[in-house]
Amino acid sequence: MRRIPHIDMKRRAPAIGLIALYAYLAFHAFSGSQGLLSWMSYSDEAERLSVTLAERETQHLQLAQDVDALRNEGLDLDALEIAARRDLYVSDTKELTIWLDP
Repeated sequence: MRRIPHIDMKRRAPAIGLIALYAYLAFHAFSGSQGLLSWMSYSDEAERLSVTLAERETQHLQLAQDVDALRNEGLDLDALEIAARRDLYVSDTKELTIWLDP
């Protein structure tokens, strides 16, 4: 039976430790909480949220225009009448309203 000398193992131990440390760091660099895979999913979520933000900003601008149209300073009587007929079903007693489905 052949015996492995202790000096040989003592020389290899730091190299084996460094290889294990590098493997550990490489694993966490790819799949850790802040690894490459997590950053890719963060960037996908950021793109999705930016699209949602753009939609919400467009909706906000449209609602702001509707509010400005109904303000007292620059009240647009036609817009007020259209909104009252559409939302409140208000019309004159002498008028006949025919609603057509789109």
